[in-house]
Amino acid sequence: MTQAQHIRNMINTLQYNEEYSTTMFNEIASQETVKKTLQRSHNIIAKTSTKKFYRLYLGNNMDVAPYVVCDNQDMVRFNPKEYTFNTFWQTSKNSLQNVSAVIRNYLATMNPKDIKTLCKNFGRNRVKRELIQKYKEMYAQGFINVKGMKIALNGLYDRNPAYREILSMINDC
Repeated sequence: MTQAQHIRNMINTLQYNEEYSTTMFNEIASQETVKKTLQRSHNIIAKTSTKKFYRLYLGNNMDVAPYVVCDNQDMVRFNPKEYTFNTFWQTSKNSLQNVSAVIRNYLATMNPKDIKTLCKNFGRNRVKRELIQKYKEMYAQGFINVKGMKIALNGLYDRNPAYREILSMINDC
């Protein structure tokens, strides 16, 4: 058994809600091996601010939120096959993505099927909240930058026709 396999086996025996330090692996492997193994592991959540980590709980229970908190950011295990096309072009496989980024990317497509999938995965209120935040930020900036061309935004964000159309799609979920 390699050092990395031994470390992974130890991770699988850890409790879920306890914070752990990498010093527990000092007897098994070098710090570099431990660091690489922890970075590659899908079974932990690292907290960079404290240099500690937690064992990741991946339950099939529907009561559990479909995302986890990593350094105060909501992250989700993103599956591009659930949507009509992959807006995260960097990877075609499952990956860990920011929940806000997933929602905002698929809201921008204005595809009703994708918006229903968002509502199913994250809840209608969360999707609606992201839509409102996105439009408030755009109107606070005062313009949209489309490939170097700045388009001015006037009026109120909730009177924007695109906003209203997307909101009606969300409400239909």
